[in-house]
Amino acid sequence: MIKLDNVSKFYYSKGVIAVGFSKVNLSFKMGEFVAITGESGSGKSTLLNVISGLDSYEEGEMYVNGLETSHYSEKDFEDYRRRYIGNIFQDFNLVNSYTVFQNIELVLLLNGMKKRDAKKRVNELIEQVGLTGYSKTKASKLSGGQKQRVAIARALAKDTPIIIADEPTGSLDVESAKGIIELLAEVAKNKLVIVVTHNFEQVKPYVTRKIKMHDGKILEDIHLKEPEVVEDVPETSYKDIRPLSQLLLGVRNAFNIPVKFLLLVFVFLFIAVSLSTELAIFKHERFENSVDGYNWIFNSTDAERIIIKKNDESPILKSDLEEIEKLQNVDKVVETDLMVESYLGITDDKNFYFHGNAELIDEFDGKIDVGRMPENSKEILIAANKKNYFFEGKPEDIIDKKVRLFKNVPREEGEEYVVVGISFIDDFKVDEVETLYISQELIDQQKIDVHKEYSFSSINFDNGSYEIKKIQYYEQKIIPSERVKKGEAFVSEEFNGFVKKGTALGKNINISVTNKYYTDSVDLKVSKVYTLKTFKSITGIDLKDNEWLMGAIFVNPEDLNALYDKPTYQSSVFATEAVYVDEIATELQKLGYDTLALKDARVTDATRTIMRIMTLFVTAGLAILLTIIGYFVIRIILRSRNVYYSTIRMLGANERIARILLILDLFVVANIAYVLTMGGIWAFVEYAPKNFLTRAFSIHMGFPDYAAIYMLVAGISFLISNRYSKSLFKKSAISTYIEEV
Repeated sequence: MIKLDNVSKFYYSKGVIAVGFSKVNLSFKMGEFVAITGESGSGKSTLLNVISGLDSYEEGEMYVNGLETSHYSEKDFEDYRRRYIGNIFQDFNLVNSYTVFQNIELVLLLNGMKKRDAKKRVNELIEQVGLTGYSKTKASKLSGGQKQRVAIARALAKDTPIIIADEPTGSLDVESAKGIIELLAEVAKNKLVIVVTHNFEQVKPYVTRKIKMHDGKILEDIHLKEPEVVEDVPETSYKDIRPLSQLLLGVRNAFNIPVKFLLLVFVFLFIAVSLSTELAIFKHERFENSVDGYNWIFNSTDAERIIIKKNDESPILKSDLEEIEKLQNVDKVVETDLMVESYLGITDDKNFYFHGNAELIDEFDGKIDVGRMPENSKEILIAANKKNYFFEGKPEDIIDKKVRLFKNVPREEGEEYVVVGISFIDDFKVDEVETLYISQELIDQQKIDVHKEYSFSSINFDNGSYEIKKIQYYEQKIIPSERVKKGEAFVSEEFNGFVKKGTALGKNINISVTNKYYTDSVDLKVSKVYTLKTFKSITGIDLKDNEWLMGAIFVNPEDLNALYDKPTYQSSVFATEAVYVDEIATELQKLGYDTLALKDARVTDATRTIMRIMTLFVTAGLAILLTIIGYFVIRIILRSRNVYYSTIRMLGANERIARILLILDLFVVANIAYVLTMGGIWAFVEYAPKNFLTRAFSIHMGFPDYAAIYMLVAGISFLISNRYSKSLFKKSAISTYIEEV
């Protein structure tokens, strides 16, 4: 069965050569029960390790069934151990974190047995070695004698033709030792059993052969009695470990040492949280830099704003706006885009002044800090920055203050409004614009005023007797007045000089309006001509405080508004967050709109570009550093598992099996850490006070980013498992084990 021909084993350590044994010539056959004796250090255990394939040899030849083994690779010896060898170790080599049942089951699962089939066999072996009742007891809780019984049961479980036992009864009491030796003797009837012992008298009644060693050499080899003849050498058949068994052991290994499990979870958590946070901050900073800058054309350059108009230049209808509002991540739609570019102001004409965007009161969704909500069209709510000069002292003094509106277009005098509420802008929303929340009536008037601001007007008096072409509205002083009837106009006496008969009364005056989207006009008849003396009686306005109105054309408000109260041709769409602007713009283009995202209309300088590049390199460097630190910390933690993987290697597991089990072990831990990370991020975003980091996670991080983090964490676990398993197999099984115990 086994033959050693001048076999020698040497050890090399720091330039010193030590002899394990030298020039050993032995042969063993099936049915023998061989006892090897000798004092400590004589080479007994070393010889057993070589015979069992756990260690290599340097000289001579060892034959197995007549075949040479000197050319065997580590893989060949793994196969040899699985087919032929069942080991009972002097140090037990049990997995202390496994139960008795799991330790015995392990060898059966490694050899391809189904779990349900293994259960019956394991229970039989537990009863056979006298450990009934200890099935669920962890090996670490057993006495030395009990551990040895588990080791014997595990060796018997393989049912191999050769059993190698190194001091199998060394830790047992006399009665138990006798039972174990009797068991080995019974097994030896059709197997080869080789036992190393210091107590030959204990095994003498059962052995067929005694070998004595001294200083690495064979002193005597005595055949005490003839063994039973075993004609056929049985060879254990085995299969590769089943996928379900791999999964079972991988998951079991992940949890069975709580300290190791918690340390690994903590390290993977550190990696996942750090990388997620770093990526979120990087994406947030990169986006903020991308929308930073300035623009000389637009007053409002909100990064969330998209200006739209139809491809065919047709009006934007209410139904169109309703459709746009339904798009995902759309915050609001401003029907008349030019209102966003135009400011409305209020003043008490004494010591209070405020201006901001005008919005419908129904759009307000904040909280009132001072005062109350408006209840009628003459009441105004202000959304202001706390640092605004007029609100730093006593903002309550602003409440009930009577104010008038002002804009870049002339308005009728006498319109008076009251400030009834103040809402302070969140300090975090640094880009939020100060706003006046007003009634629908005022909003409608503001839309008309905005069209006035951005349109050019022309005046044609008496069929060309006097003509002014394309000047801005406020330059030509066309004033609405309820005193003027529809279709009529009041003009100054200056117009008398433009007609032949010297009177403008009854003459026609045409006022036309033109802008990017439309042209319109109205024909009026001069019904009154005012002079400096008759100005107040005709217009109702005192020139003392309004000298600038001298020379103005007064028309009916309806006639004037008809020129500007037109459909909307250009609107603004606001995203809930700037990060969604491109996505919304794409959807709008599909609906037939031309779009201009204000975030893309900003100019940045070289300094910001350099900062972006530096941020990219710093982020990449930190990510690499975190990964490297995590990699080495995990490897250090895994060193605590060297004994386990050396043990399963001795039981016949090859590098591939060890690698798969290690991959599953770390993969389970990595997934748990990843799930905890995702749960932690969700809770942080949902319940933590809002700040830039919660925004970075909620807005800038999406499925692709979290998938990338997952792939990186899983990749680290795979890389470590792969490299670590290779390092375990660089040396012989016994050498790797000895280094760790």
